[in-house]
Amino acid sequence: MELNLAQEGQRNTKISGWFAQYGKRVLAFVRSRINDMETAEDVAQDVWLQLTRQNDLDAIEQVGSWLFTAARNRVTDYYRKKKTIPFSHLTPAGTEGDDDDGDATEELFFDTWVEHNLPDAWVESQEFWDELHRALEQLPAEQRDVFVAHELYDIPFKQMVEETGLSVNTLLARKRYAVLHLRKYFANWAAFD
Repeated sequence: MELNLAQEGQRNTKISGWFAQYGKRVLAFVRSRINDMETAEDVAQDVWLQLTRQNDLDAIEQVGSWLFTAARNRVTDYYRKKKTIPFSHLTPAGTEGDDDDGDATEELFFDTWVEHNLPDAWVESQEFWDELHRALEQLPAEQRDVFVAHELYDIPFKQMVEETGLSVNTLLARKRYAVLHLRKYFANWAAFD
């Protein structure tokens, strides 16, 4: 029993040291992606809670990389859960009710495609984020910018219209092309699910 208490003490000391080293940086990372401070603190706390639930802390070779990957995944989870805006609220007047409206909806949200087509374990890995970064680099800058703003930073199209002066149709088209490219890029990984 004493050995278990000693191991638990070492474990707590290790986590405390990591928190002292990375705590502010993890919170700043999450805060840069989530505007609400209270929500960002909750998401960052979830990262540390996830770390405490790891059975073998010694198996984590680079804790910084592990923490920021976990933080990125938690931010993504937060935005996935938050997306409740119906597509009809995003479509410009006069386009609702088109026969292919459902296809347009499907082609607009990459996270939904990922959720249904890629293995969860892989999506939560650093490899996925590295591949996503490579795939995004292949896109024209205007498509990449709209995708990143909407999909990763959850900036509403209405706000992008106000900030860029572009029409919502232009933004929707750019996002759609980006999503189609990414779906094609990740199609090989979908086969492994």
